[in-house]
Amino acid sequence: MTNSIKVKTREHAYRIHIAGGLLQKSGEMLRKLFSPQTHIGLMASKTVEKYYRGPVQDSLEKAGFTVSFFRMPTGEENKNMETVSSLYDALIAKGFDRSCLILTLGGGLVGDTGGFTAATLYRGIPYVQMPTTLLSQTDSAVGGKTGVNHPEGKNLIGAFYQPEAVLIDPAVLHTLEMRERVSGYAEILKYGFIRDREFLDRCIADRQKILELRDMDYLGGVIRRSLEIKAAIVAEDEKEENIRMLLNFGHTVGHALEQSSGYGTFRHGEAVLAGMYAALFLSMESGSLDRRTARHYMDGLTSVPLGVSPGEIDTAAVYPALSRDKKRRGKRLKFVLLDEIGKASVAEDLPGDLIRESISRTQKAFCREKGQ
Repeated sequence: MTNSIKVKTREHAYRIHIAGGLLQKSGEMLRKLFSPQTHIGLMASKTVEKYYRGPVQDSLEKAGFTVSFFRMPTGEENKNMETVSSLYDALIAKGFDRSCLILTLGGGLVGDTGGFTAATLYRGIPYVQMPTTLLSQTDSAVGGKTGVNHPEGKNLIGAFYQPEAVLIDPAVLHTLEMRERVSGYAEILKYGFIRDREFLDRCIADRQKILELRDMDYLGGVIRRSLEIKAAIVAEDEKEENIRMLLNFGHTVGHALEQSSGYGTFRHGEAVLAGMYAALFLSMESGSLDRRTARHYMDGLTSVPLGVSPGEIDTAAVYPALSRDKKRRGKRLKFVLLDEIGKASVAEDLPGDLIRESISRTQKAFCREKGQ
C-alpha cells in the first residue's frame, strides 16, 4: 500500500508517494497523471543507472511511455551550469517540448540539476522526482527548490519549481554507503530541532536502527514524518519569504563549509550536521537556548560519525564564504537559531566574533570526538 502526503502551495498541488517496490510500479503510477503518449526523459547518474534504470524504464515502457535516457555526471563539482547546458542540448536534440516529462532518478544532484533544467527549458517542462538517497527522500526532492552551484556559493543559481509528483521507494536505500545515510540522517534531525522535539529524541535514540536500515517500515515512518513537517512549511511559504527559512537550520554554516573546503569534501548532510552544532552554540551564546539543553544536543551531534576529517574545516575560509549565502539580505546575514528544541526563529546581526567562535568551536568539538 502506498503512503501519500499532499503538498499544496498557492499555485500548485501534488502528492508524495512512499512505498517499498515503487520503482517497479512507476509506470502504473505515472499513467494516473500523464498520457501514455508522453515522451519521458529519464535522468540518472551512472551508479544509479546500474542499479535502477532497468526496472524503472521497463515499468514506464510497459505502461506505454516512450523513454529517452540521459546520463548525469556525478560529484557536487558537476552541479553547475555546464551540466545544465549539456542537458539543454541533449533534450532539444531528442525533440523534447513542453508536452514531455522529465523524470529525475537519483540523489540531490540529479534532482536539483534535472529540476532546474525542467524549470528553465522552454520556461518549464513538467517533472517528477524519484529520489534514491536518504537525504533526497527526506528533503531535497520535496518543496520545489531546484538549482546548481556557482564557484562563489552553493545553489546560488536556481528556481522555485514544483514537481508533478514525488515517488519514494525506501528499499533503494540498501545500496547507499554509510556516509550518504549519515547525510540524510542529519536532515531528519533538522526537522526535529525546528518542529518536533519528541521526533528528534526518538531519532537520536534510534540512530543505529535508522542508519543500519534495520526496520524499513520504521524508516518509512521517519521519512513520512520528516516530509509532513516540510510539506506544512512549504504550503505556508513556498518561496522562502519567511517561515520556510527555518528549514535552513544548520545550513548557513553548512553551505559555507561545503564551499570553502571545495565541493565534494563534505557530503551536504555532513556539513549540515556540523552547521547545526554551530547553530546550537550560537543559540546558547545568544541566550535563546539554555546551556544545559544546548550542550546535551551538541554532544549528541558530535557522536554521529562523519566520513570526513574535521581538520578539513579551514576556519579562516568559512567566515568569508558566509557573505555569499543566498539567504543574506543586503549586508545582513541570517541564522536560524532555536528558542527551544522544536521551536526555531531567524536571527540577524550576530556579532562577527561570535560567528567565528562558533566555527572554531565546531571544528574543535568534532576533532575531539575523532581523537584528533
